[in-house]
Order: sequence, then C-alpha cells, then structure tokens
Amino acid sequence: MEDDFKFRRAESEEDGQRLNVLFKEVFHPENVASFADAIFHHYPGMEQKYWFIAEEKRTSEIVSAFALIPWTWEIGGIPFKVAEMGIVGTLEKYRNQGMMKRLNLSFDLTLEAEAFDIAVIQGIPGFYDTFGYHFAVEMENHINLPLHIIPDTPENSGYTFRQAEPKDIPFLMEEDRVYRQAYLVSAVRDEPKWMYLLNKSVETEYGSTFHIIEHSGRNEKFYARTPSHGFGKGLIVSEVSEGISHEALTHMLSYCKQKAVEQNKPYIRLNVPHESTAGKTAIHMGAENSSPYAWQTKIPDIPGFLKKLVPILETRMAKSCFNNFSETLRLDFFKTSVDLTWKDGKIASVESDRPGECSNTFNVHPNLAPALCLGYRTWRELQHCRPDIFPASQYVRPTLEPDKTGLLIDVLFPKGKSWIHEQY
Repeated sequence: MEDDFKFRRAESEEDGQRLNVLFKEVFHPENVASFADAIFHHYPGMEQKYWFIAEEKRTSEIVSAFALIPWTWEIGGIPFKVAEMGIVGTLEKYRNQGMMKRLNLSFDLTLEAEAFDIAVIQGIPGFYDTFGYHFAVEMENHINLPLHIIPDTPENSGYTFRQAEPKDIPFLMEEDRVYRQAYLVSAVRDEPKWMYLLNKSVETEYGSTFHIIEHSGRNEKFYARTPSHGFGKGLIVSEVSEGISHEALTHMLSYCKQKAVEQNKPYIRLNVPHESTAGKTAIHMGAENSSPYAWQTKIPDIPGFLKKLVPILETRMAKSCFNNFSETLRLDFFKTSVDLTWKDGKIASVESDRPGECSNTFNVHPNLAPALCLGYRTWRELQHCRPDIFPASQYVRPTLEPDKTGLLIDVLFPKGKSWIHEQY
C-alpha cells in the first residue's frame, strides 16, 4: 500500500491550494479550510516544510495531511519550543490505512532535528496516545453562566467597550506578561502573533473579537476575548485580563449578556481557568461548573527537557528542607533513566542511563512524565489510577529505613496551575 503513496512536505503555493481542497472535503460543513489557508499563508513562523502530506502517486491527490504549528510556551519564566500537530485530516476512504502513522514518523524526526521541547495536540481522545501523547495541561473549560443571574448594564456606568486595534498591541502584550506570571505553564504571544490575531485570524473559523474595556473617569483598562465559534451553545469568553477589577468584570459580564441576547445565545461559557478572577467570580455567582479537557502532550527528549528545567528545579529545592541536598536523584522510566546529581542544592549534572543502583530512585512510566513534569497532577494523584509511579522503596526495594524520594519529588515536581491562551 505504501508504494502507492508519496509522503512528503509542502513545497509550493500549489500545495497550499490542494491542501485547501482536502480540508474542505474532510471537515465539511465546518470551514476549517479557511483556517488552514490563513495558517499556510499568514501565520508567523509558519513554513511550507511544516505541512506533512500523503499524496496518491497515481492521481497526485493529497489524501491526508496535517501541520506543525510552532508555539512558544513558558514554564516558570523559561521559554520552551513547542510544536502543535494541528489541522489533521484524512479523506474518508483512506482512513485506517496507516497514513497518520507514516506521517507521524516524519513529524517526530522534525521534533528531533529542530530541537522542539514539547509536542502537543488538541485532538480527540482515544487516538493520539498511540503516538505518545498524554493529557498534561488544562484546556477548554466550561464554566456556564446563566443569563438571568447576570445583572443588566447600569446606565452611565463610565465603562466603554470597543474592539481592539493594532495600536492596542503593546497593552495586550503587557497583559500577556501579567498572565504568564500567574501560571506555571503559559503561552507567549509576540507582536507578529498579536497582529495575526487582530487581522487574518478574524477571517477564519477560529476568529475572535478582542474587546478593550475602559473607564472614562478612572485609569482602568482591561480586555476580554470572545471567539466566534466553539463548543456549546453559549457565548464564549476565552480570555479576560488577569488583574481585572470586580466592578469591571461585572460590567464585562453584563456587556456579554447583552451580546448573548442579541445572538440568541442561552448562556455565557467562560473558557477560563477556575483559579482566574473571572472563573472564581462566575462560580461564586452560581455558574454551572465542570472539569476542563486537557492538551495532549509528549516530551521528545526528557533529559534535554530536564536540563532546561534546571533553574526551576534549583529554585524549588532552595525553598525546601533539602536546600543543601548533595545526592543523586534518579528518575527511572523503566527502559531508560535520568540521574539528577546535586551538590549543595545545585544540579551538578543531568545524565542518562548511568549504571549501578541509586538510593533515591523514583519510578515513573514515560506516559506519566508530561503530567508530572508539567505540574498537571502530583505523583500521588497520578498513582490513584496508575500504580506504576512510585518511589522505588515503596514496591521494588521495601525497607524499614526512612525514604525521602517521594518528598523530593513533591518538592521538585509540585502541582501547578497552568493555562494556554490560543495564538490563532
């Protein structure tokens, strides 16, 4: 079967047009093709080589394809290079024939060749785990706020609402800086990304309106984002200024209520973190709450990833009872291992697959590594459903001597609140 197909990267403007044909058919009636076209031609940092294509040799028809969409995420203030597998589509008659498996091989080689730290996908459950992706960062929350519990906008409140323009980009970038400081894992959007969001993105199915909220008599300025489309029947609010005041938030919700009524939307869905000001306020008002979905992630090079985490790990250790730790901590992934060797509370080396025993050994299945390293769950929470994450002394080397390995993991890999603002 493979001899009938050519697996390659996009190479020309003509490929962009043929990808458009593919996505129109695969995703009909959703207009994903316009989004793919905008990403192909206008998305900052996107290159033709980041489109992975399966082409039938006989007809030259593109039958399966997806994009590597580049991101920058930040973990504790450190930038990480992220590759999203996005816009994944295969013509129906070519499904279940290994197209994605073959294309993914090329994708994984690109992750290695271009030193991407993390790969992610927003895809459907029960499929991408076969390619090494596992849930590790929250996304798509559903805090549903009924309209009847939102007060109407009072007259002469002093608050005004307008659509964001390119002149607002410096303000929006500063709002992003405040947001990143509040979360362990966050997204970095530079000026070109914001220019894309305010212009080309608006023309696609992923388009949003960014609202600037100001008060005529006070030095107050905030923002909110309302996507044009998304899950559920409510009016979606997917971003709100992290430091928004209670009064401004109340007026923003009243403004959104008015828009929801105009658009015949039965409720407002806050797609924001529970811990955010907007999330906590809506829940206090009586919003219906639910558990968020999550980004599916994989870490292609765990030793390399841990090396980039060193400043964070050292800071966490310095604030703990192990601040002068001078031993080795081994992360045993069963087939491979990584040793973090400490001296006086600093990491002296990060080495893979060292021989011999290590008294401080923590076992973790590689599937659980993203959730642990990205602070999605504590190791004890993960152990509730996966007993293959544990200090070695718990199961493998039972001992009556006190073991500090679990406490070390608590210190180095605590649970943290994370949220990713969309960049398209």
